[in-house]
Order: sequence, then C-alpha cells, then structure tokens
Amino acid sequence: IGMRLPGPGECGLVSPEIVGLGLIGFSTNCLMVVFNTIGIEKKDTDKIPGGWGLAHLALGAMMILVGVSAYMANPLVADVVSGWVGIALVFYGFFWVFFGASLVRGADLRPVGQISIAYAIVDLWFIRESLALKLYSLTLLLVILTIVFLVLYAAVHGRPSLFKANAVLLIILALLGFYIGFSFVAPGGYTPF
Repeated sequence: IGMRLPGPGECGLVSPEIVGLGLIGFSTNCLMVVFNTIGIEKKDTDKIPGGWGLAHLALGAMMILVGVSAYMANPLVADVVSGWVGIALVFYGFFWVFFGASLVRGADLRPVGQISIAYAIVDLWFIRESLALKLYSLTLLLVILTIVFLVLYAAVHGRPSLFKANAVLLIILALLGFYIGFSFVAPGGYTPF
C-alpha cells in the first residue's frame, strides 16, 4: 500500500527528492561502516584506518545539510514528511560525524558505543512518530537501526565477534534505505509500503 508524498510544489522549499538524497547518503554511510569493519573482529578493533573517517564525516555533513534544509521547509507541519525526516537526518548525521571524527583521530571507539545507546533510545521516539505518520517502511528501517546501535555498543565493548552481525544488519539497512530513498527520488514520489 503506497502513500503519496507531497510533490515538489507542495513541500515548501524542499522536495521529497532532497529527502530521498538524504536517505541515500544514510544508506551509503551504512555500507561504509560495513566496508571498514569487515574482518575487524579478528583484529584489534582500535586499529580501523583513520582514512575511513573522512567518508563518514563528509556523508554525515551532507545528511546534516539536507536535514536542516528539509526541516526548514516545513518545521511544524506534522503530516508533511520533509520536516520529520529532516529532523531524523540531522540527528543521524551527527552520529556519523562523531563516528568519523573518532576514526580520523584514531580514538577509542567505546565512546561511540556509549553514544549509540542514547541513539537507540531516541530511535524509539522516531519509531513512534513514523507509525503515527503511517510510514511503515521507515518504521522498519528505524527498528533495524535501533538493533544496529545496540549491537554496536556490545561490539566495541569487548564482543568484537558482533561486528559480523552488525555488518549483516547494516547491509539490510542500506538496501532498505536505498529502496526507500530511490522511491522518494522516483517520479511521482511513492513510498513502497
């Protein structure tokens, strides 16, 4: 059952295509995390190359810019997708910036794990709001993301074998994010379910 998204003229300054680009950036970042953690469970988790952090910083900054633009278009209208998704993109963009900065500096990733618990808790609010807006595809994405945050905490706190499980969840999350993001970008702008 598809839901029609607001068209380019109905969404203020930002069209659903811009929101879709933010989701595509989010999905790209998920894949970047998979690529820089593959095999890390067999190595020292503190030795992830710092260069990977630059990609997270760039994509996180892009998500923040797109999210602020989307939110500023319709900040207080609850039934318009762009304002709500804008808040989410800014929120998750800051996580990617923090994660990227930690990688660039070669810092211990345990603080990233602790921040991920806070993100998992706030995800519950986003899940509730996505259900209220009847955006079930985004609800599914957010449920998986909440699990990813919880698994990340355990993985950086002495259970590096969980990086494999997290990688699988991130691949699923990225594919779902691309699917939803491209549905926003597609002509007509329909969410798949």
